[in-house]
Amino acid sequence: MDIDLHSHHQLISSGSRLTYQFFVILAMLVGGWMIRKDSTKWKLPHFQHYTLLTIAFIGALTGSAIPAFFSGGLVEGLAWSTPITPKTVMGGILASFIFVSIYKKITKNHLDTSDSFARGAIAMMAIGRIGCIFQHCCYGKEASWGLDFGDGLSRIPVQYFEAIGLFGIFYFIQHIHEKNLFSGRRLFIVFALYGCLRFTLEFGREQIANIYLGIGFYQWIALLIFVTGVWQILRRSPQFATFNSLNT
Repeated sequence: MDIDLHSHHQLISSGSRLTYQFFVILAMLVGGWMIRKDSTKWKLPHFQHYTLLTIAFIGALTGSAIPAFFSGGLVEGLAWSTPITPKTVMGGILASFIFVSIYKKITKNHLDTSDSFARGAIAMMAIGRIGCIFQHCCYGKEASWGLDFGDGLSRIPVQYFEAIGLFGIFYFIQHIHEKNLFSGRRLFIVFALYGCLRFTLEFGREQIANIYLGIGFYQWIALLIFVTGVWQILRRSPQFATFNSLNT
């Protein structure tokens, strides 16, 4: 079923933007606190420490907004015509990683900082998705067994499914954090798991962006996040390091 602008506004206006904003702020506070706490182990001068955190934050803000301008469909139309650009957490986490990688390359910083972002990043996404439930955004396709989010149609509650999946990922990351497992790979486990989760859930989400080669624009981003996560996990594994040493 195609969604027009009127139906989209009807869905969004029937939600609670104030509650959505509350959970977004809560997500940033909780996630930011975790990242700050986990980054205390970095052996960096204070200026470099906070510069790196600032770069990550700027990357997240930039990356969350940019995809909307190239998504096509209703999303791109809203990006160019409204003062509030549609955001995507997928672009945020991917751009944040890229921004930090570029900054560390320029400054010749070889310290592995990725683990410090793992818990905070997934906590932000999980808490923030609760806000989407109340806002009625990121809604699912029409289905007889779904929920009415304000437009009189029964829809797949993909927001609920994603929130449950995200909190499940957080529980797993918290567990391996406490056990100090998968050092240097935890953030990319988040990438791989969330990329897979989001790619799958997009089949049940209303496609308000363009579809390319049979899958939606945001599924392509989810696939890119998944591939990035898997590649980084493999290249950072002890087996990969041993393989490289044998071939040099």
